Amino acid sequence: MENKAKWTFMVYLAGDNNLSGAGEKDLSEMSAVGSTSDVNIIAEFDRIGDGHRTKRYHVQRGDINEVDDLGETDSGDPEVLCDFIRWTAQNYPADKYALVLWNHGGGWEPSEMDRIARSVESRGYSEREVSERSASPLRRVLFRPTLKNIFSLASPEERAICSDDGTGHSLDTIELSNVLQTAVEVLDQPLDLLGMDACLMSNLEVAYQAEPYVRYVVASEENEPNDGWPYDAVLRKLANEPDSAASELATHIVTAYINSYVERNYTGPVTQSALNLSKINSLTGPLDNLAETLINHMPEASREIWTAQRNSARFWHNTLWDIAHFCEEIEQVTTDEAVREAAQRVKEVLQLGPENFVIAESHNGEKVKRCGGVTVYLLPPLMEISRYYADLSYAQNHRWLDMLQAYHAA
Repeated sequence: MENKAKWTFMVYLAGDNNLSGAGEKDLSEMSAVGSTSDVNIIAEFDRIGDGHRTKRYHVQRGDINEVDDLGETDSGDPEVLCDFIRWTAQNYPADKYALVLWNHGGGWEPSEMDRIARSVESRGYSEREVSERSASPLRRVLFRPTLKNIFSLASPEERAICSDDGTGHSLDTIELSNVLQTAVEVLDQPLDLLGMDACLMSNLEVAYQAEPYVRYVVASEENEPNDGWPYDAVLRKLANEPDSAASELATHIVTAYINSYVERNYTGPVTQSALNLSKINSLTGPLDNLAETLINHMPEASREIWTAQRNSARFWHNTLWDIAHFCEEIEQVTTDEAVREAAQRVKEVLQLGPENFVIAESHNGEKVKRCGGVTVYLLPPLMEISRYYADLSYAQNHRWLDMLQAYHAA
């Protein structure tokens, strides 16, 4: 196709929240580099407030260059994101595509949740419940249909259970895979890179759901600081080296992200990982073996799992555990040699390498110093397993849910 670029780098800024100011800063960082004849930098930005309209930009050096005004949109609607992908593919075709989801790191406001709950006539609903939900993991979901589904449940008690898993790793992961499927249909090829400039998304269940549609994922295990990605540093490499492979760009993003926080002396924990989804089965197989071995070692394994959990890195209300660190701990405490060997094998396949599942990982901070790049859903026994976890492709095709159920039963 005439005028086809080497890369089109799409950024979907769902900024109708308390991170709107950070979105303005990130657009400025993008314009510090700008598009070239080989690289299109395209952004859609939904700003906070009723008076702010959603706009699309073909970002140029020194000029963000507005090219479309959409009026008011709901950036939590997956169809709005799909429309952005369709429009970009039609107007800015390329050999390779990156899509960055810059989304709801600041969370849903109580007023937004209240409108959603009332729109679905949520049963047993009270305004107090919205205050509770907006302070729970439910505030971190990416898409509005997820909130509607949860508020449609029959009682506040059922909704409370789901809100404990409202981090984008059950209901929201399915919404995400639907968007990615649409992207592949539109682009007629997988996304070369999916970037998650959002919290907690370097997760095995998310990666597994995305695998049919995406070649590489870059995301964080930990909550991201408000500043998110350093887009000037990320895009400068692409502008200077437009022939970069997706793996090279993914690895660069990991390094640039961590360096940006080290250089500013940020004191909180930060993580970033790059995953090669074509290698995901190199992890799921050994993890199945560990799950099966733990099941066979119950009930003793239940006490050992809990001991390992208490000593390993976990994220967001104790729903997600770093796989490598957990395996390191279970290896130390188990009395079963088969469990020890299975945990060692999982650790081995999580080693960094250009041909491995985790091609790049970096972190800074005491809390995350033993992280290996990927989390998995691992609820402690006092928390109830999400009713929607079984809907995920990973739960359906592998043994982790069976292990979780055996662990809780023991």
